[in-house]
Amino acid sequence: MDADFARAAEASAAVRAAGSPVDRVVLRTRARALASLLLAFALASPAGGAPERSGTGDVRGLWVDHREGDKRKVAVWIEDCDGLLCGRVYWLKKPLSARGRPKRDRHNPDAALRDRPLCGLRILSGFRRVTESTWSTGQIYNANDGRTFSSTISLENDGSLRIRGYVGISLFGKTVEWVRPKENLERCG
Repeated sequence: MDADFARAAEASAAVRAAGSPVDRVVLRTRARALASLLLAFALASPAGGAPERSGTGDVRGLWVDHREGDKRKVAVWIEDCDGLLCGRVYWLKKPLSARGRPKRDRHNPDAALRDRPLCGLRILSGFRRVTESTWSTGQIYNANDGRTFSSTISLENDGSLRIRGYVGISLFGKTVEWVRPKENLERCG
C-alpha cells in the first residue's frame, strides 16, 4: 500500500511540474481519481492482522467459552441434528462435584431430569441457518439455573461465535463469545 501512496505523491508532484493549464487539469484529475481509488481500497480491506473467515461458514466442531484458557469452564461440540444445529457439553473444567461424582443437571425444572450428567448434555438445539454466518430460532439451555432461552448464533469475521440468549425479543438477553480451542481437550464423561 506504501507504493500506492508513493504513486499518488508522484502524481501530485507531476501536477506541480506540468507546464500548461490543460496538463495540470488532466494530471490533477488523475491524481484525485487515484487517491479516491486508494481510499476505497483502504476502507474495503480488512484491518491489518485480522484473520479472514473461511467462506464455508461451518460452525460444526469444538468451541470453548472464553479466549483465555485459564478462564474456560466448558467446551461444546456443535453438530448437525436432523438438518438443524445442536450442541452438547464436551468438556468441563471441573467435571466432578465436591463429593467427587460427575456433575448433574440438578437445576432442571423437571425433577425427573435432574440426575442427568452434564457431560454430553444437549444445551443447544434447533438452530436454522438464515445467512452464511447466522443461525436463529434455536434454544440454549443454561444448566446453572435450569432455564432455556431463545437463541441466535453468529459466526464473526474474527472466527469467533457470538451466542445470544434472550427472553421474548433479542433486546432482552445476553451474548457470550466462544472460540475454537488451540489445545486438545479430553471429552468428559
